[in-house]
Amino acid sequence: MQLPKAPELVVTGLAAALLVGSVIGLTNSAGAGGPVEPGEVRIEGFSFGPDAVTVDAGATVTWTNFDHTDHTVTQNGSALLDSPDLDSGATYEVTFTDPGVYEYFCKFHPAMRATITVEG
Repeated sequence: MQLPKAPELVVTGLAAALLVGSVIGLTNSAGAGGPVEPGEVRIEGFSFGPDAVTVDAGATVTWTNFDHTDHTVTQNGSALLDSPDLDSGATYEVTFTDPGVYEYFCKFHPAMRATITVEG
């Protein structure tokens, strides 16, 4: 049996990586998990889903962690979005009273980012 030459290995490895990336992208394409109720955010698959939520002022948003690792809901310089560490199954709620755009992330996994838009 003849081993593939280096360029063939690179192409094969790249094809495998693209395939895996496509499968992962398909499983996370709708955000985390399936459909959610208005004002609910699922933390699953190392993402917030949906990653953009719009609510009216006075609405409560609830985050639930479905991953098997801790996550947070954190906004720099804000006490409003500053959850404790959320272990699997934990929830965190915030009632938004002021209109605006609230960007947040997970302090353990900073690539996890999302936005809440509150309309007046």
